[in-house]
Amino acid sequence: MRTDLFLIPGSVDKKNLTGKTVVLIDVLRASTTICQALHSGARAVIPFEEPGEAAEMRAKLGQGDALLAGEREGIKIDNFDLGNSPREFTPQSVAGKTVILTTSNGTRAYNKAKPAALILTGAIVNISKVAARVARAGNDLVIMCAGREGQFSIEDSICGGMLIDKLYTEHKLEMELNDAASLALLLYRSNRKAIKETIAQGEHGRYLQRINFGEDVLLAGEADSIPVLPVLRDSRIIIEESE
Repeated sequence: MRTDLFLIPGSVDKKNLTGKTVVLIDVLRASTTICQALHSGARAVIPFEEPGEAAEMRAKLGQGDALLAGEREGIKIDNFDLGNSPREFTPQSVAGKTVILTTSNGTRAYNKAKPAALILTGAIVNISKVAARVARAGNDLVIMCAGREGQFSIEDSICGGMLIDKLYTEHKLEMELNDAASLALLLYRSNRKAIKETIAQGEHGRYLQRINFGEDVLLAGEADSIPVLPVLRDSRIIIEESE
C-alpha cells in the first residue's frame, strides 16, 4: 500500500486522489468534534470552508433541522448556535439535527478530497476504527493533516503516525511511505507514552489552553474514546455503520 502523508493540505494535488482512501485529520479540533457530534446522535455534519456558505445551507435546511457551528481563531462565530468544542456537542444539543460546520482549518480540506474513493475523518479518539476501515478498503492511502493556519501542527502529524503504526502492527500491512509519513511515524513512536502531554505542549494546544479550552485538548488525546467511523458521502459526513 502506497501511503502519502501531507503535513498541510495545501500541498495535495486533487488529481492524485482518484481511487485512493483519504483520511482527513484535525485533532484540535474539527475531527474530534465531528466524531463527538455523530456519536451524540447528529444525523450528519456538513463541512464548509466559509461562514457565509454555512449560513446559506442552514437557510435551505431550516432552523428546525439544522445547527450552525464553527469558529475562527478558536472562538465561536457570532450568531452561530455552537462553536467547535467537542464538549458542546451533547445529545441534548445535536441529536436528530444536521450540523453545518465551518472551522479555521479542518473543514477546508473536504472539498479538496472529493476525487477520492473513500474519505474518512480521522482523530485520536477514533483511530482504531479508522485503521480498520483503511485496511479493509485496501486502497492506496493519503493522510491529510489540517495543520494550523497553513503551518505544521504536531498533534495532526502524531495522529497520522499513530494510524500508520496501527496499520503496520495490528493489520500487518506492507506500506511504502513518503518522507512525511516516515517522519510522522517516528514522531508518534517517539512520543507514544506521552501523547496527551505532547499535544498539550504543542503550539495549538497551548493556544487553546490560553483561551480556556484546555479540557478539549485533553479530550482530543484520549485514544478510541469516541469509536465512530465518519465517512463523507454526497458532501455529508455520516457514520458508516457496517463493519
